[in-house]
Amino acid sequence: MPYVERITRAGKTIEVERYFTSRYKKPGIKRGDKVKPTKEQQVKVNTRQAERKLRILMNANFGYGDYHVILDYIREKGKEPRSREQMREDIDIFLRELRKEYRRQGKELKYIHVMEIGEKGARHHHLVINQIDTKVLQQCWYKAYEGHNRVKVFPLDDTGNYAKLASYFIKYTDKHRTKEDGALQGKRWNCSKNLVRPEPEIRIITERAWFKAEPRAIKGYYVDKDSVSKGIHSPDYYGYGYFRYTLVEIEKDGG
Repeated sequence: MPYVERITRAGKTIEVERYFTSRYKKPGIKRGDKVKPTKEQQVKVNTRQAERKLRILMNANFGYGDYHVILDYIREKGKEPRSREQMREDIDIFLRELRKEYRRQGKELKYIHVMEIGEKGARHHHLVINQIDTKVLQQCWYKAYEGHNRVKVFPLDDTGNYAKLASYFIKYTDKHRTKEDGALQGKRWNCSKNLVRPEPEIRIITERAWFKAEPRAIKGYYVDKDSVSKGIHSPDYYGYGYFRYTLVEIEKDGG
């Protein structure tokens, strides 16, 4: 049976996944009938895949001391809230000014960005960026959107595992993709071109290998219990089994 094990190293994490795929079927094996997933099932599939991609991107490129940044807008009486087109213009200006500041300091800006319009209409930009003086962030945001704007900065922790943050970002992109007026952005997220994109190691395994497997820590790593997932896929994988977990590097003494 064409089961594979996919191992992806991203920063301080190692993702281990075992699943069925028709891509590696041997010659002479008849392809099973694939049942078309329902709309709800496909949404779950797309969300799961998007979270995986974003999680790996965050883990591979950001770490302790980098930032989750929220750029806020202050509502003013009598003024219309920013349209999505204006929000896009604002973030373009902010990123342009921010790149200049990084270059002045001999650095290169790395970022991931999503836009949000809350249930009550509040506008926000969410970003993950590499570290810089927080005062610079405020100055750049002021150039993009003058007024009593706010910048909230949350330093990333030292785990190197930002699965929950990636899920948080994807939640907003999914919410806006269900709206009648469509997505706020063309993609689920925008990011700088200089980000590392880890290539997974893939090997074919037996059908029993995934079923009997249990998450196993290796030297220098522990198993993130929240990441462990095992079961039978919906029709998007022909109803076959899947198994995944994440290993996180143990912080070294004095590191």
